Amino acid sequence: MSPILTIARFEFAYQLRQPAFYLFAVLIVGQGVWYSSQLSTLYAYSDPAVTAYLTLASLGVILSIATVLLAGQSLTKDLEYRTNAYLYTLPITSRMHVAGRFIGTYCAALLLALFYPLGITLFTSIYTTSSETAWLALTDGFIRLLAQNIFIVISLTFSLTIFLRSIRGAYVALFLTVLYFLLTESSLNLVSDSDLWQLLDPFGVGMARESVENLPFSDDPQGFLVYSDLFFINRLLWMGLAFGLLAYAEQRFSFAYFASKEPSKLPEKASSTNASFPLKNLTIQPRFGGWLSWQTTWRLAKLEFSNLIRQPVFLITVGLLILIGLLLTTVLGMNPDFPELPITARMTALRLPLGLFIGLFLLVMTGELVFLERTVGFWLIYDALPQSNFVLLVAKLMALVGVAAVLTVVLFVTGVGVQLGSGFSDIGWWRYSSDLLTDGFLRYCQLIALAALVASLTNNRLVSHVINLIIFAILAFTYQFTVDGQPLYLYSFLPGSKTYSDLIGFGPTTSLRPIVHFMWWGVAGVLLASFFLTWNRGVVSSLPERIGQWRDRFTWPYQLAFVLFGALIGLSMWQTQQRLVALPATQTNQYKTSTIAVPLLSGQSIRVQILHHHPYQIQHMQRVVAVALHRGEQLFGNYPYADLRIKEIPAGVANVASEPGQILISEKEGWTADNAQPDKLDYIDYLISREVFKQWLVHKLNPVKKAGDGFIRQSLAEYLALQGVAKQYGTERLTQRLTQRANWYAQSRLRSHKPEHPLLQSSDNDALERGRAALALSSIEQVWGDKPLSFTISQFYQNAVQHPSQATATAFSNELAHQLPDSLRYLETYLSDQFWFDFKVGRVANLPNGLTVEIISTKWRENKIGQRQPVPINDYIPLVVLDQHDHPIYRQLAHPNPDERYVSLPALPNARKVIIDPLGAWPEPNKRDNYKIF
Repeated sequence: MSPILTIARFEFAYQLRQPAFYLFAVLIVGQGVWYSSQLSTLYAYSDPAVTAYLTLASLGVILSIATVLLAGQSLTKDLEYRTNAYLYTLPITSRMHVAGRFIGTYCAALLLALFYPLGITLFTSIYTTSSETAWLALTDGFIRLLAQNIFIVISLTFSLTIFLRSIRGAYVALFLTVLYFLLTESSLNLVSDSDLWQLLDPFGVGMARESVENLPFSDDPQGFLVYSDLFFINRLLWMGLAFGLLAYAEQRFSFAYFASKEPSKLPEKASSTNASFPLKNLTIQPRFGGWLSWQTTWRLAKLEFSNLIRQPVFLITVGLLILIGLLLTTVLGMNPDFPELPITARMTALRLPLGLFIGLFLLVMTGELVFLERTVGFWLIYDALPQSNFVLLVAKLMALVGVAAVLTVVLFVTGVGVQLGSGFSDIGWWRYSSDLLTDGFLRYCQLIALAALVASLTNNRLVSHVINLIIFAILAFTYQFTVDGQPLYLYSFLPGSKTYSDLIGFGPTTSLRPIVHFMWWGVAGVLLASFFLTWNRGVVSSLPERIGQWRDRFTWPYQLAFVLFGALIGLSMWQTQQRLVALPATQTNQYKTSTIAVPLLSGQSIRVQILHHHPYQIQHMQRVVAVALHRGEQLFGNYPYADLRIKEIPAGVANVASEPGQILISEKEGWTADNAQPDKLDYIDYLISREVFKQWLVHKLNPVKKAGDGFIRQSLAEYLALQGVAKQYGTERLTQRLTQRANWYAQSRLRSHKPEHPLLQSSDNDALERGRAALALSSIEQVWGDKPLSFTISQFYQNAVQHPSQATATAFSNELAHQLPDSLRYLETYLSDQFWFDFKVGRVANLPNGLTVEIISTKWRENKIGQRQPVPINDYIPLVVLDQHDHPIYRQLAHPNPDERYVSLPALPNARKVIIDPLGAWPEPNKRDNYKIF
């Protein structure tokens, strides 16, 4: 048998003999059940095949942890168990050794990953009907999704382990992968939607699920997942990088290189053979006492701390912390609606996602530091030292607390650096100290206490890592999925951290936070006291034996500590319940007021009052209000109220709400936009214009409450506001906004639990009434024109004011049908029916006498179970020809149909690109083939 296969078989068998392997197997089955249940809830009408693909698109936290730990131990266990001196003398090459270990680990990880689809199958067999499609999808998804991502994870772990020549490389890979899945699978979801960042996604979870969402399983029940072009490029890129990184690491690896230690960077002092030293009789003076014990503890803590911060893994962690912080405040944390100022609350909010990273690091480093002497084989001497357990363990804890403090300072410096680098000087120093202390540093110390106790209970380094990571993942996910982010009894987490508002702070939970914090310090004190009692020196004892030693160790200091910490926990819980009863229902806010008088076309003027906390966009809002009032007066007549008040409200209450004469806008909706980018402030124009138009269309008109009232309350104002964006900021910005609404509508449609109604029958469905409606009305405008469509809306309003019973969607549809010419009467069906389109530019002939373009078009509607029903197409669609600078040089309405695919255009010698539906207003599953460059 080949030596490589022999090594691989040994590695595979070794992994199967480890108890942790079967613990991971059980946890991965649970992960499969959990992910399937969550995705089945989101994708209400998906069959088991879709659920299988969507679930297998992600490795998940537990499977990623298991894979990294398997790969990390593969090469380092020889160093840990001191068998490298024997193994490295065997008649094998270093390449054989690495290849065999890699293959064996990869096979073990694939075997472990089989429990993932087993969990999916278990969920499917209990809650749904199993089918052949699900089995095919599970097999296909396992091969083309899971196996590739596992290969990437193992390649990264092997490479980093070889480069760092220790298990620290695996820990770096562990931090990165776990942080990735915590951020992408939690409600934070900080992954950008841009093509560039999707391409740089190492696991392609978002693109995989997007490919599944676009796959029509209902038409082809035997269909397999089809990679999108971008996803295919992503897979080639990252598989190639994984192979390249692994090949480079294999070249670096040699038995001598991997077994050697890094050379010391400290210069050796020159010694002289002629040096003379005075002879002096040294005497040993034994000195003991509390003060000397604390001196010893402090010196040991400084030594442990200096050793920790000199490690490459710490420097890598600090670098990653700074890098991720910068990314989260720039490209990854960009608001899709408007550029945000780096206000202090936004900077301190980094403690939530980056707290996951820091927490993971401290949990692992606590276990590593507690077991350091046993790992390096120094425990025989270390445990024989005359210092007590308390001195040695407190020194380690103090060093870890120092590391937590350094990481907290890094967060602070990163936030302030981003603010100063952006030219923002309104820095809230008190906000930094409060948030980073309570929700940062002190929380990290509590996690250190938890990790220390787990280490003493397990008395096994790797098992303690696994348990700590599982506990932390459960805490993090529970916190993310807790309603309104108000967990009262979730260790180390404080209520209200996710819902902070500059207007009201942490809201009603402000008075609860210090009490809950004291409660968790009481728990941390109990954990630390138990840690000191349970830890044993010398030969490792079993857990029952160590707990049995409590009787001898449980002296009065421990008794007093348990009493005090227990009393603190009890008193804090009692105070929490008392304050819960007395929580205020509402809170008063202190506002600044800006008032202007807006002259109207009628010659009168109205008072516009803006109540605000953030002053950054007041002048811009005043200009927008004036423009919107003038436009509304042109369409609908006199403004129906005496004045208008715009009020900033705390985040978390509602994004936007309005009443007669009053508009309420959340502090997250444009108040902190950056004036340095005025060409990207269209969201503020859109939002305020929409709510101003609703003063006429909703509050004055008061639509009849029946099926379809959502169209009148939402859709008409939405369209008019977006048209204002097009006039002020250009069609390119409008195209981006329509793309947002198309994506919003498509995602909402996939996740809906109810059958979708036509637009003219919709009520209380924002994605339909604002997303689909914006597309439908913009499609009508592209063919018919904005002026006649706006006139139709105006006529409908005037009739409905005179006859209130006509304030219905049906009445608007009738008015639209009356105004449309006969050749465009079909446009009314864009509102009354649910059509989908697919346009594709085929062949293009650019001849001297003219330009000929082939347009392949399809039109269909979908029934309640998602099946496509073809509809004959006879629709007009805008076609635009662009030059080499993407400037439009010709535009016309094309009339494609299956019988006549070719459209003739005049001679255009400068033409370089042709595009159908340049605005993106027609609903299509795929718009990537709507243009052609020639």
